[in-house]
Amino acid sequence: MSRTTLIVVLVLVVALGVAVFLIIRRRRYIGALRSRGWVFSSRPQLAEVLDHQAPPFGLGFERSVDEGIRGTTRGGVAFHVFEYAYREGGPPFDQRVASLHLPMALPDLFVTGGEPRSGVRFEALPLVPELRVQTHDATYARTLLSTPVVGAIMAFGRAGHNLDLSIDGAHLVAVGAPKDPDALEAYLEALAPVVSALDPAALSAYAQPVGPGRFGFYGHPDWELVGSDDRLIDTYGLTTAGFAHVTEKVVRGDNGGLPVEAFIHRWKTQRTETTTDSQGKTSTRTVTEDHDEVVAAVGLPFELPLLSVNGPWDGRKVRFESEEFNKMFTVRTDDPKFASDVIHPRTMEYLMQAAPPGFVINGPLMRFEVSKHDTATIGFCADFAHDFLSRVPSFVWQDRRISPPPFRTRFLASEQP
Repeated sequence: MSRTTLIVVLVLVVALGVAVFLIIRRRRYIGALRSRGWVFSSRPQLAEVLDHQAPPFGLGFERSVDEGIRGTTRGGVAFHVFEYAYREGGPPFDQRVASLHLPMALPDLFVTGGEPRSGVRFEALPLVPELRVQTHDATYARTLLSTPVVGAIMAFGRAGHNLDLSIDGAHLVAVGAPKDPDALEAYLEALAPVVSALDPAALSAYAQPVGPGRFGFYGHPDWELVGSDDRLIDTYGLTTAGFAHVTEKVVRGDNGGLPVEAFIHRWKTQRTETTTDSQGKTSTRTVTEDHDEVVAAVGLPFELPLLSVNGPWDGRKVRFESEEFNKMFTVRTDDPKFASDVIHPRTMEYLMQAAPPGFVINGPLMRFEVSKHDTATIGFCADFAHDFLSRVPSFVWQDRRISPPPFRTRFLASEQP
């Protein structure tokens, strides 16, 4: 047997040994789960977890679920453990989560022992010194986080488990569930007392209907994932050079009267390359190149003059009294008075803190200069439109005989609502 043949045989033997080891380990793992009375699914469907809507759910365009485990704890609490991942929703997520069934569906609430969970839209409430609590209503938080519940949460943390919990409809969700069957069982048995400590009678006033399982977007129930709408290429005056123009991941939403729309525009171009080799022979080939651009815009129920803020659009440049603002922002317009009326000192302060992407208002449209198409970016643009327009002085609307819709706004610490 030649040396080369011997090496090939050895490689095959090692590969076979590794494969057998992995198969045996996999079977033992599944057997350990089933011996506990749990049901294992190697390929669960995304539809099985679409009744979860609070982060890490409801974020991103690319979502996936893997390796589902269902069962009940020794105390009879039903659970579902699975690997969940999303992309294109801000920072990507890919972790194992445990979801324990609650006796009723409740509003979203988040409890962490460290950094807040990505994507959460609530401010922290100073309720429990050791924990970060985030929800829509402090009274609800106090009712849910009774002394027994807080005690169960702290005991879960003292057992060495990561404190990253949430109430998501009819589920208590914990991020960071272990994979090892023994460790997972201990994890679930330590987590189940949190469910048992909840007071259904006290929380009944906050009970809500169980929503339908759907591909929704957290914080934006009005958003719809359309998919493709190639008419938008003409609507936005996008380039038609090249060929194979398509739109992808089109999202639309009412956005409280300021309709938001965002999508990816893709197309191809071709060019000819001519090369000469060392022998002087010339050859020609056709090279196809892929291109894409991201569009994010908000429709306005009124028309305004051109106002560009750090955008690539034309117009007369306007300077303001704040040199700090002038260093951060380039403002262009075809109506300098309108620009100075709209961008007053409080709005300058807001813009410097918010650090928005470049944008332009022109007629009935507010368009953003963005390079990423993800749910976090779209959500920021949707909220920013309300924030910015809510700071336009009332006399501007009056002078232009515009009755604006009610805007939602987030105030700076220095501003008075």
